[in-house]
Amino acid sequence: MDDRELVRRAQERDARAFAILVARYEVRVRRMCAALTADPDAAEELAQVTWVKAFEAVGHLRDGERFFGWLRQIAVNHLRDGWRRHKLPQLPFDDALHDRPDPGALPDEQLLRAERQLEIAQALAALSLHDRRILALRYEQDLSYHEIAGMLHTTEGTVATWLYRAKERLRKVMDQPKGRQR
Repeated sequence: MDDRELVRRAQERDARAFAILVARYEVRVRRMCAALTADPDAAEELAQVTWVKAFEAVGHLRDGERFFGWLRQIAVNHLRDGWRRHKLPQLPFDDALHDRPDPGALPDEQLLRAERQLEIAQALAALSLHDRRILALRYEQDLSYHEIAGMLHTTEGTVATWLYRAKERLRKVMDQPKGRQR
């Protein structure tokens, strides 16, 4: 059964249809929430809130084929509200930095990779919250400029500018001698 049909049934309060949607998207929602929050507990809470809000509002969804995009928007809106109210810490970028180790890599190569990942993590930590968020949406969540613009209620041109500036600031931090990063 496709998303459109499952959403239609969920809108008629078919709990089994909604459960199928949860099973289908649960891992993606958890990954998305992990990329948008600062810790595993916050990510788990955000995922749960996202599903509760989705269940409550599924009757308002017009295009069932865009179900995941709608879920993503629910999560981002909830976070945006929380950031405004509570000044929550955000975006460690941890998952984006930890590649799968190459089982065939030599120990020296593994050490170099680990050192590089640590350098990137430290450089990202030195960036502003805004820069970390925009980089996470683009590179961790792999969202298009159009999707980011829609989520942040801005234009694609603005997204492109923000990304360019965030990457430039990251590059400058990465180019600083060790020990001089904020």
